[in-house]
Amino acid sequence: MRGASVAKGRRIHARVAWCCLLLAVAAVFPLFAQGLPAAGSGDKPLTAFFRETWTTRQGLPHNQVNSIAQTPDGYLWFGTWEGLVRYDGLEFHVFDRRNTPALKDNGIRSVRTMPDGTIVIGTSRGGVSVKRGDQWRHWSMADGLAQDEIMDAVYDRAGRLWVATENSGISVVRAPGQAVHYDSRNGLPSDVVYSLFEDRDGSMWVATAAGIAHFAEGRKPERFGAGSGLPEAPAFHLLQDAKGELYVGTERGLYRRDGARFVPVSPLLPQDGVPSMALDAAGNLWIGTVNNGLLRLAKSGVDHFSSQRGLPNNRVAALMVDSEGSIWAGTNGGLLRLSDAPFSTWNGDQGLSDDYVRALAEGRDGSLWIGTSRGLNRIRDGKVEASYTSADGLPSDSILSLLEDHDGSLWAGTYTAGLLRLRDGKVVAHYDNAGGMPGSNQVRALEQAPDGTLWIGTTRGLVRMRNGAYRLFGAKDGLPREFIMALHLARDGSLWVGTANGSARIVGERVQPIDASSVSEAQDVFGFHEDADGTIWMASDRGLLRYRDGKLQALGLAQGLPIDTLFAVVDDGIGGLWLTSNRGVMRVRRSDAEAVLDGRAKTLSPDHFSEADGLASAQCNGGAGPSALLDRRGDLWVATAGGAAVLDPTALGNYHRHVPPVVVEQVLANDAPVPSGGPLRLPAGTSKLEFHYASPSFRMPRFLRYRYKLEGVDRGWIDRGNQRVAQYTNLGPGRYRFLIGVSAPSLGQGWNATRPTALEIEIAPLLWQRGWFQAALVLLAGLLVVAFYRWRSRHLRRRALQLEAIVDQRTRDLREQTDRLMQADHDKSMLLAKLQEQSEAFERQALEDALTGLANRRSINEELARAFDRAMHAGTPLSFALLDLDHFKRINDTYSHLAGDHALVVVAGVLTAEAGASGTVARWGGEEFAVLFEGVGLDAARACCERLREAVERLDCSAFAPGWKMSISGGVVERTGLAYYEKLVSRADDLLYEAKREGRNRIRG
Repeated sequence: MRGASVAKGRRIHARVAWCCLLLAVAAVFPLFAQGLPAAGSGDKPLTAFFRETWTTRQGLPHNQVNSIAQTPDGYLWFGTWEGLVRYDGLEFHVFDRRNTPALKDNGIRSVRTMPDGTIVIGTSRGGVSVKRGDQWRHWSMADGLAQDEIMDAVYDRAGRLWVATENSGISVVRAPGQAVHYDSRNGLPSDVVYSLFEDRDGSMWVATAAGIAHFAEGRKPERFGAGSGLPEAPAFHLLQDAKGELYVGTERGLYRRDGARFVPVSPLLPQDGVPSMALDAAGNLWIGTVNNGLLRLAKSGVDHFSSQRGLPNNRVAALMVDSEGSIWAGTNGGLLRLSDAPFSTWNGDQGLSDDYVRALAEGRDGSLWIGTSRGLNRIRDGKVEASYTSADGLPSDSILSLLEDHDGSLWAGTYTAGLLRLRDGKVVAHYDNAGGMPGSNQVRALEQAPDGTLWIGTTRGLVRMRNGAYRLFGAKDGLPREFIMALHLARDGSLWVGTANGSARIVGERVQPIDASSVSEAQDVFGFHEDADGTIWMASDRGLLRYRDGKLQALGLAQGLPIDTLFAVVDDGIGGLWLTSNRGVMRVRRSDAEAVLDGRAKTLSPDHFSEADGLASAQCNGGAGPSALLDRRGDLWVATAGGAAVLDPTALGNYHRHVPPVVVEQVLANDAPVPSGGPLRLPAGTSKLEFHYASPSFRMPRFLRYRYKLEGVDRGWIDRGNQRVAQYTNLGPGRYRFLIGVSAPSLGQGWNATRPTALEIEIAPLLWQRGWFQAALVLLAGLLVVAFYRWRSRHLRRRALQLEAIVDQRTRDLREQTDRLMQADHDKSMLLAKLQEQSEAFERQALEDALTGLANRRSINEELARAFDRAMHAGTPLSFALLDLDHFKRINDTYSHLAGDHALVVVAGVLTAEAGASGTVARWGGEEFAVLFEGVGLDAARACCERLREAVERLDCSAFAPGWKMSISGGVVERTGLAYYEKLVSRADDLLYEAKREGRNRIRG
């Protein structure tokens, strides 16, 4: 802060006390930190809060945010060194000297908002600017200010403008040219003033470089400094809590008024500069420091959030709690938002070895094991106690599945290294193909029977390990697919198996496939849950399935689920079923699910949770696991691409979503801006209106959807999705009413969540549009019509006789001409029909491969481009694969080109049949084929390609190439992280050649 200085002698004088306090803090602070509970607005650790950050890369004009305020309409306003910034949750709008003449300097030190929406801006050397609605006003030394270098400015309740200057005290302005000045000669401890604060009684507190001062009506200013308990140091910030207690942030820590004196707030707080403070709804005090980041002082103690935990910079110049309860911190390195959301996430910031979590398991000691793509982690006593990777002896870092053994050891399935058995993080046994374990080394699911029998789900079958002996179950035993993704040991002793092509139940040695075709198109079964009565719930790629008393039923999109590819189903024990997906977590009331399945209701109303609710990533993981579980304390854990998310289902009532009302930001009439703060009276000739609007929301901005209508023009509502502009043209004079509504349907907030915003509009008529003028025109037109009618009648009678003879002759001529034209029209129609047939034939030839009947490369390229755009806009998965017949040239050389053509036709048929509805098959060229998977993630696409490869491998070629064994190689990729669809093709091609280099007859991706 410019102007702040403390004498070296005073600093030396305070060192002894400072060191003693540090020792006390060091001894006591760990006790408080360890004692922080894991839930509650005032008790949840700050590391568990959902956070977002913004810098110049995201649209801020400068990384240092000096001040933060919020207007009643919901907008946030930031003061930076490069202008005043308005933020609505999606877009930053910058006001500076170039676009706002009333702003005389871009360096904004303070932003204050008044209850009526007025904004007071203090600049570094351009005086004070005031914004009321669409009107701006500038105050400078010419208007009576003591100085144009401003530190703070605010209106008091009496309407007086108080201005704190850099080194000339304060000015109190009643009207232009009517200002009273205070400095060190008449009431202030120092001429250097940092901030102003209006007391609840209407008096004003002033923070200066040598203490604080109090100005009350009718009394002399009071000074408070070292003699009142404050340190001999600058006072930066002032705040009053709900009880009326005054807090003072100084260069040497935080102080509180106690009667006539000031005392340190807590020995747990560092003696650091405090330039900012804020109070949340729970009464917790948030403290911004100069060097120690962000602190929260609650009844339970002090919590600390620094740059090591995600704060952009440890110098916190500004703090504010917004209307949604989020904490905003302006630092020297960017802007931070913290929100106490239902979900919190454990990831690399808390010590996990990787954010990409695939599997979860709870230990008998209450610890939680977390398997990631880069190692194994254990959370115990509220912290990541240990992480184990290949550097610690793990054969593979990629953990897919976890299970605690009856004896307390841990089983871990890996992506490439088979199965591990660990004790205290150390591998004590290793099982893989090289050691005799059948199936594959990719272990995606684990389950254990009471007698110790271990079930191992691999991508090449289900392995039973009992007393050191293996038994492999595969397709020959009745499994619908050998790609195993989920296992569940039921209460009756049977084993439920989820595969990439449905589910099965194993009783003894017998496999019983579960046919879901009559109720669902489900293929992938990712997870199971069993009720106390033996009912089995299954999470599938087509919704939630219920198996009860031998009957299978399904809940999907038609029944109200917003997403039907589900990875896990977990019962929270208090009436909720939690479902995970690629697009967040859903909670379905069990009673609602039962009612729909039993025919007592038609649709569900699930609660949908996403990033707005604290998930670091809405992409939950599945196909391995367990990917979600309820621990012994009742907390729900979910494996996501951004870490392990956790939620207390019993605390959901503490979190209320609120959709803010819509604000009309700007109205353009005939492309010129007009004031939008109230009813619009527009001049004659206005025919075009353009409305810009927004619903300032910072928890859920990307989930908001808008609709509008202009009464007098539109019959019904016009849905605009996330678009925030409406345009009307060719408007006439009259009265209109513009209505704009907002909803967040994916978060359960419908159109009735907030009342529509209304704007009354009146367009004045032009002269010729006025009623009396139009009536006169009608009368004149009527007289002209009567006169013309009379003249015309006389003229027509004279012409009637002449025309009668002509008409007869013309009638005969026209009849002959009509006959000729009808014949010509018939000939033309025949010609057009032939041309149409030829055009359609040419079009098919352009888009279809003549040999196989598949779409050709041009056709699939065009479809891929369109699908890629759709996926990017909708945020849905998209995968693409290139497949190549291995050694195809040998078929042509050994048998004939006719045999090669036959092979291509047969393979095309097999690929089309096996891909089914999940993928679009095309001939890419030569012996290459392409498969487009719209709405399908990488795992599912890879699984489909594996099915295609296996189907081709099973082909009988004896009819056209006796003795030949057909196979294909392929590469499959997903669009995530790619900006252009051409990158999909390039990467798929690279993976295809990688498969070729590795020996062919395989899929890579």
